[in-house]
Amino acid sequence: MRRLGLFGGTFDPVHLGHVVPAVRALETFRFERLVFVPAFNPPHKLGDPLTPFPHRFAMLALATQPYDRFLVSAAEAERAGPTYTFDTVRSFRERFAAEQLYFLMGSDSFSQIETWHRWEELVDLVHLVVLHRDTVWGEALEARVPRPLHGRMRRVEPFQAVPDPEPGSTWIYLLEHEAFPVSATQLRERLRLGRSIHELVPPEVHRYIVKHHLYDQVAGPGDGS
Repeated sequence: MRRLGLFGGTFDPVHLGHVVPAVRALETFRFERLVFVPAFNPPHKLGDPLTPFPHRFAMLALATQPYDRFLVSAAEAERAGPTYTFDTVRSFRERFAAEQLYFLMGSDSFSQIETWHRWEELVDLVHLVVLHRDTVWGEALEARVPRPLHGRMRRVEPFQAVPDPEPGSTWIYLLEHEAFPVSATQLRERLRLGRSIHELVPPEVHRYIVKHHLYDQVAGPGDGS
């Protein structure tokens, strides 16, 4: 059975801390496709400033263009109101019933899974692939995760063969890739302070940010190229 990966997030902006782990997940799980799904109206960020969806979508399209099996979906922009991961995954589950479906998230997000809308149904609907964020991992992560999920958690090394799960089961895979210590929040702050981020984002994304004057940037070394 073919495997389809979904990677959700605000991607504001997309950076190498998203792309590099996504490549590791693609190589390890042998996804037929890995679909990036930018959030349109994320409930956990209601009221927070968020770069307009067309910009975030365009930056993702540029970042994923070099990878044949990476795609970007505007699925969440097609729904009104707050866009919940559960609804997005359920929609993909209905459209791709014959695929094994995996949802990628950072370990920082997984550590807060109990706050997610219909999280108990979500973990029964899709396999989770948890990406290593340097803010929380190992025993610290396990301590924050609901105890009923502990028995489903499996550690996976990059490039390790991952067997197909048993029919009817859903697993939580902790991918032991190298952590990439960068966050979108840090990048936005660097730009506001006039510091360059060109080494932390794909070059096409960097040029797009400069061209469209995103994130209230102040001109800094390397930002005019």
